[in-house]
Amino acid sequence: MQEGQKTGDKVVFQAPLLFLAIFYGVLLVWTVGTVPPIYLKFQRGGFSGDWLYALMIVFFYLYTWFWALGLFYFVSLDAEGEVVLKSIRRRLAFSVKRLHAVEGSRFPGGFGFVRFKLPRESGYLFCHRRNGVLDEILAGIRKMNPLVRTVRI
Repeated sequence: MQEGQKTGDKVVFQAPLLFLAIFYGVLLVWTVGTVPPIYLKFQRGGFSGDWLYALMIVFFYLYTWFWALGLFYFVSLDAEGEVVLKSIRRRLAFSVKRLHAVEGSRFPGGFGFVRFKLPRESGYLFCHRRNGVLDEILAGIRKMNPLVRTVRI
């Protein structure tokens, strides 16, 4: 699938593979670069052999990766108002009517993430820049659900 496509009655936006590769590559380099020094500090008694610190640090790494793998790289909107978000870890499908808010990136040019806020959770979509396909999806969401709150869109 291309970066942005319109197929029949479905509009699809997908973040570029290079953008995803850079994001996860930096995260991997950070993990690989920081784990050995922390391990060596534990081996030398830097934390006084307290393994509670080790458990907290392991939890931090696991939570960071769990959250990062849940970031969405794909969004589609069909004519019936169903939005589908896909990430490496999960797939989320919901009706436009359930959407409370859509918040654009805080960075100029739309670089960063677009936040889709649902009643009990939020989903973050990778967005390297605003383009016509993503704008079409956001306009379709506003048209199908005029009550949705939009910020920086």
